[in-house]
Amino acid sequence: MKQIGRRDFVKYSTGSVALILLGKYTAFPHVEKLIAGAPAAQGASVKPKSVPIDYNSPDPPAADPRHRFAMVIDVDACVGCRTCQWGCKMENNVPDTISPPFIEIFQLENGQSVTEEPSVEDLKKGATTSYTEAPLEGHWYMPVQCMHCTNPPCVKVCPVGATYKDKDGIVMINYNTCIGCRFCIAACPYSARRFNWFKPNIPANLVNPLVPVRPIGVTEKCTFCVHRTRRGLLPRCVEVCPPRARRFGDLNDPESEVSKWLGYGRSFALLEELNTGPNLRYVARGKKWTTA
Repeated sequence: MKQIGRRDFVKYSTGSVALILLGKYTAFPHVEKLIAGAPAAQGASVKPKSVPIDYNSPDPPAADPRHRFAMVIDVDACVGCRTCQWGCKMENNVPDTISPPFIEIFQLENGQSVTEEPSVEDLKKGATTSYTEAPLEGHWYMPVQCMHCTNPPCVKVCPVGATYKDKDGIVMINYNTCIGCRFCIAACPYSARRFNWFKPNIPANLVNPLVPVRPIGVTEKCTFCVHRTRRGLLPRCVEVCPPRARRFGDLNDPESEVSKWLGYGRSFALLEELNTGPNLRYVARGKKWTTA
């Protein structure tokens, strides 16, 4: 099967117009209530016995090489509500000036498959991040964010070693080392990195003390909420997802939800032909998909 090529995928990501910044969304007013109702320091755990978050220890625990963290998203369950975007923004001190956000949600028409090469007309009609109502009949939704690749191109091109792959599979950035050259942004085939062009302005009462507020001039992205996941909790986007379309866990554990989910239905990863080995994968149960 053919897949969406890098040129088209980058065109999706960079060409999409951000109608409204995350901090100013009005299309989904229920989202604020959902986020507010989920406590920031609690939630379902990656393992039955989780370690409580210690706000007196802002540095995340060291990576455990016995784990290989990954995320699986059920595209048939995702309703495009963008609750994951809100949760990510609030949990990770993402300023309003970062646009697009760490997580993007693409709206596609039923029958339009990422496992086929879409026509130009299909791209014009289907793939957009600027929708204002969801779920929309006749459409399906595909979240995209950092894939935490097994073989990450961003790590290879960083001239100072600021971006690196940790022992548990999470691709990290050392903000004290980053020189803002943006080579990693050019190298990422998923357009998943963001550059902090402006000095972040986040009200003090909204700052999460477990996540550093990145300075102007550095690259940032999804970290799988490393400050939570290494303490046995779920990433914020997983915790707040209303239809539970997201799963997170340890691929080295055959009993984890992600290991089990990858055995269900049809699973795929974006741009697999590039051999990046994404640790964010998708499953589809066939309700909205065409076969080729």
